[in-house]
Amino acid sequence: MHDVAAIPFHLLRPLWLLALIPVAAVFAWVRWRQSPLAQWGGVIAPHLLNHLIVQPGTGRGVSPLYLVAAAMSLGIVALSGPTWRRELPPFVEDKAPLMIALSLDATMGQSDVAPTRLERAKQKIRDLLAARAGARTGLIAYAGSAHLVMPLTDDRAVIEPFLAALAPGLMPSPGKNAVAAAALAAEALAAETVPGTILLVADDPGDAEGAVRQAAGRNGLVKLSVTPSKAERFALGSDVVQVSIDGADIAALERRIETRYQAAQGDAFGTQWRDEGFWLLLPIALLSLLWFRRGTTVAWVVAFVCLSHVSSARAEEPRRFADLWLTPDQQGRIAFDRGDYPTAAKRFSDPMWRGIAAYRAFDFLTAAQEFAHVDTLEGRFALGNAQAQNHAYEKAIAAYDEVLKIAPGHVAAKTNRAIVVAALKAKEEKRRKQEQDDSAPPDMKADEARVDPNQKGGKKIQVTPQDLTTAGAAEAWMRQVQTTPADFLKLKFAIQDATRPAGAKP
Repeated sequence: MHDVAAIPFHLLRPLWLLALIPVAAVFAWVRWRQSPLAQWGGVIAPHLLNHLIVQPGTGRGVSPLYLVAAAMSLGIVALSGPTWRRELPPFVEDKAPLMIALSLDATMGQSDVAPTRLERAKQKIRDLLAARAGARTGLIAYAGSAHLVMPLTDDRAVIEPFLAALAPGLMPSPGKNAVAAAALAAEALAAETVPGTILLVADDPGDAEGAVRQAAGRNGLVKLSVTPSKAERFALGSDVVQVSIDGADIAALERRIETRYQAAQGDAFGTQWRDEGFWLLLPIALLSLLWFRRGTTVAWVVAFVCLSHVSSARAEEPRRFADLWLTPDQQGRIAFDRGDYPTAAKRFSDPMWRGIAAYRAFDFLTAAQEFAHVDTLEGRFALGNAQAQNHAYEKAIAAYDEVLKIAPGHVAAKTNRAIVVAALKAKEEKRRKQEQDDSAPPDMKADEARVDPNQKGGKKIQVTPQDLTTAGAAEAWMRQVQTTPADFLKLKFAIQDATRPAGAKP
């Protein structure tokens, strides 16, 4: 017995094919009724009828009977749900998180790749950031040691000034420690629900392939070789993309990154078969054009049915023309695929899809109301997400608890619940602080101000490496301190290198 999940092409609703039986029966009956034997058999004796029948000349016209039978057959096949590929469920990110590790060794300054290897690498990273607009990307610089320049962020404008400032002179020590870069990137991706991708941009990996892959852990590893020719690139087979003068290398990187990420998402969240029956609407529409030829009565029959349907509905609520041909869920799916989520939320009849469309339209209140009617594991999880977006943290926690009660190993529910609990605590802390501020007495001006002559300095503040690696730290430092991105990064790398344990130094 074959496993349906392993068969590329199959039907989601094969029982619809049973509708072909009455279509075939009616087609055969009408064909028989149109034959001379059926029309004159009861009037003329059978032994005379065969000699009186005159075969008509062969015409070029198409009988309406064949048009109707073909259109109905295609429609039934479409309703049976032909499919041959899978798609990810809703609420799953469609962009892979990516950590870029850029080599800043002295060899990257060579000009055999114009203008230099490093500048070409920066250009390609900018192109990749532009191609992945909206996706979360982080940046690491490495030479003898590896340093986090920017954690995962979906704002490429934050990355670009620090990317432009990177130079070999900023690194505490020279080298090609790709293992340390891969390990640091894996650490930055450790909190992701599914594995991400690590992109090494270098002219030479320096370390052995096995060690780099081991340091990358569960994440995918891709390398962009910034070398003048394929002969000099490092050997990693299909995982290496050679830098090119056009955008072919960026397209190849995107394919590798997204393919690996979708495979990882499929393992983590599961996939569902995509209904491809809508592709048959095109040949059905083309067949309908033949109904308007001279002598064809099918078009008039269809027009009469449409007009009678519309006239009978005039006393009721006005209906759109699409209602005559598409179900509410089909209309909703068309609007959803077009990105018109508010319209999709109104068209869908299925509460789960109504909630998904409202969620995508940022109407989280309506989404929560719809998800409340879906008594499934996915519905409870989606309800928790919608309530969290509404800042109804207690209700969100209750929904996540229901999910974890049914599926204790639900990773996404555990992660989201922890985030909501932290947000709830911060909200309560802010409320308590506000209450304390409201109850405090008003500030009074000092009667007299004196300066202590023995005071020799202000308060000493110690900066730790953690203070320099958070997402908002770069912006805060640049706003408070008059310095350049290069100076900031050089200081940051020096502090990180000085505070690293002695055994961890390269």
